[in-house]
Amino acid sequence: MLISRKIEIDYGHTLPNSFSFCNQLHGHRGVIVATVEGAVNDLEGHAEEGMVMDFKFLHKTMVEQIHDKLDHGFAIWKNDHQDLEFILKRNKRVLVTDEPPTAECLAKWAYNQLLHNLPEGVKLKNLRWYETPNNWADYEG
Repeated sequence: MLISRKIEIDYGHTLPNSFSFCNQLHGHRGVIVATVEGAVNDLEGHAEEGMVMDFKFLHKTMVEQIHDKLDHGFAIWKNDHQDLEFILKRNKRVLVTDEPPTAECLAKWAYNQLLHNLPEGVKLKNLRWYETPNNWADYEG
């Protein structure tokens, strides 16, 4: 069985090598959807009977591992020397990435944030990172 949970964050980034307006400092309303896979709990009387896992726990994990680390923060590429120093001085929440902080990079980062924080028997199947309502990246590990 597959189940999914969505959270939303506001974050900034820049793509210095881009030929479009994305090379400027700018922000997005990101939507992150995590899809997990597992067996439906059939233990009679168990708090999670009939569930793969409680949506509340999945939400809590996503908030702790993604939202609380990047919401109202800035994702900056470690090789963006022009902006890195400014962002590190100016912002309290900064995610320094090993590659340009594209939707693809951030989907991979968020996937790895959740990967080892799920209950036994529940597997992270997919992480979808919406940069805009019409643009997203899927990462499956």
